Amino acid sequence: MTGRTGSATLANMKVALTLVCAVLVVIPGIAFAGGSPAQDISIDSWIYDAVFALSSRGHFPELLLHTRPYTRGAVASYLEQIAVADRAYPLGDRILIDRLRDEFREELRTERNDDGDEFVRLGIGPTAHIDQIRHGAARNRAGFDAVGSFGVGRSFATRARLRVDTDGRHDSQFHGEYWKEHFTAWLEQAVLTGHVGRFTGAFGREYWRWGRSPIDAMLMSNHSPPFNGLRLLYRSTTWSFQLVATMLDSMLVPEVGKANRYLIGHRFNWRPRHNLELAVSEVIVFGGVDRPWALNYLNPIVPYYWEQLNNDTNDNPLWNFELSWRPLNRLEVYGEWMIDDFQIDFHSEPQQIGVLIGTAWTPDPQHRLLITAEYQRINTFVYGQSRPWNRYYHHRSLDGHVIGIGATLGTDADRMTLRPTWHHSKWFDVRGLFEYVRHGENRIDSEQAGTVPKNVPFPSGIVERRATVALGPHIQLGGTLILDMLAGYQRTTNVGNVDGHDQEGALFRLRLSSLVWKTFGV
Repeated sequence: MTGRTGSATLANMKVALTLVCAVLVVIPGIAFAGGSPAQDISIDSWIYDAVFALSSRGHFPELLLHTRPYTRGAVASYLEQIAVADRAYPLGDRILIDRLRDEFREELRTERNDDGDEFVRLGIGPTAHIDQIRHGAARNRAGFDAVGSFGVGRSFATRARLRVDTDGRHDSQFHGEYWKEHFTAWLEQAVLTGHVGRFTGAFGREYWRWGRSPIDAMLMSNHSPPFNGLRLLYRSTTWSFQLVATMLDSMLVPEVGKANRYLIGHRFNWRPRHNLELAVSEVIVFGGVDRPWALNYLNPIVPYYWEQLNNDTNDNPLWNFELSWRPLNRLEVYGEWMIDDFQIDFHSEPQQIGVLIGTAWTPDPQHRLLITAEYQRINTFVYGQSRPWNRYYHHRSLDGHVIGIGATLGTDADRMTLRPTWHHSKWFDVRGLFEYVRHGENRIDSEQAGTVPKNVPFPSGIVERRATVALGPHIQLGGTLILDMLAGYQRTTNVGNVDGHDQEGALFRLRLSSLVWKTFGV
């Protein structure tokens, strides 16, 4: 690392520490609170990890787990069924249930559950990100989140989150510009949600995520910047149907003009048995120069694949099939199978497939150890297409690469992951990470001919390989303060798919997030 880079890193760290200290001074004067039962839970919340661990052992039997976001009311309704004095659960379950009860204490107070209650909640808390590898570039950032919500009983809620960061553009979810000296601030989420009976409608800026995996999602993940769009959901006791629609970032086609880009998807999620859940989804990306919305795709029950095939529009449909099954009380297996632009003749082009297979196993009777293992593979040309406006991405990163809507791996890659977690107490866990990733040369925005070639090796070209071994504490005070640390070793060969460009050394990561609320009656 050069002296100039080291000075810049030190300066960034000083700014980061100043911001964190300033926000920490404010926090002690703010009271704890929760959110409206109608309010959606932000996709990146720790609540999803807790629900995943508990549901892999049989809890939340009536919650459709594959379709996110969940609502606060849906999670709180199950917690209401658990008696406060009931200590029959294994210790590991009690630890997670107690954390959730602290987070949902506001919803669990029955006097706030009347349909006529109106209230405003405001929250603030510091954030920090440290990523450091020996012989590699350090990324040290800090800032704070400011969150506001307004609720009317169980039927109506709004939610917004402002993120301030010393250099937020290193997040794939960020979309904006530097304000001053790498300082960033943006309204990351702003969504209005309403519930009428079994129907839910949401409009605004938010993340969508489909799939059971706690690590990644094949078709719809929260890897890209949030969508400004519409989400409609009908949910019964055992199944749900969802329609989503959004306009993606436009692109300039040289010597032609600006191409509009759109994404529409529909999804059926079904739980036929208490230990089995299935889901099938279809999305389509389409666009073109001055192309308007395709109203036929907004029909929620029309198969997009057949529509674009019969109309000869060459749009980009993708299908995804999901399954999670709990054959034993402490063992769950789950998976996804995705196909990009199915070839109906089965021979003109190779089918572009993505697969994810995972398991969640709790080996000890006290449920303190959870072992999550996954293998994920995305074939060489998945998410791409010959028409650039039909590729499966949303905005671009700092280095100019497109940011995929699907798996965080992108395309032409696979990954093996093992994540053990030991629940020591209500405020302390120990987490491990063992991971091996391969990434070929192809990218989502790579140029493609009209026909995908056959017999292309996987992964393609010069393959980047990354191995990581790490261990660290997870410290949590309810949803108020969360500190994750990982220390270990990482080795990457052919960095950036450049032959012989290797990097290895000690790895250190830190994530600090905090949010404390104040509730005001209206």
